[in-house]
Amino acid sequence: MHIVLAPFELKASVTERALVSASDRFEEDFAGKQDGIIRRELVKDGDGGYADLVFFRDRQSLDHVIKAEQNSEACADFFSMMEGDGSYRVYEVLKSYE
Repeated sequence: MHIVLAPFELKASVTERALVSASDRFEEDFAGKQDGIIRRELVKDGDGGYADLVFFRDRQSLDHVIKAEQNSEACADFFSMMEGDGSYRVYEVLKSYE
């Protein structure tokens, strides 16, 4: 399993409510339809920062979704609310504890 951590801040004109609404559309129209995505978490910290955490079955699934994002209107709408350079970190799960 691989996890992508994509941190961002909201653009000045975007409310958290609008972000969550766009995230719901992104999930329904794109992420929820991608084979290999196990789950997604939209999170925030105490300093005004946000992050999208996406859990993938494997690296091949991650690479496929990143390519598919390039042609998705739902992705473009969701990403347009974000301030940042678009960077993300990929982590490979070594062991899970439940």
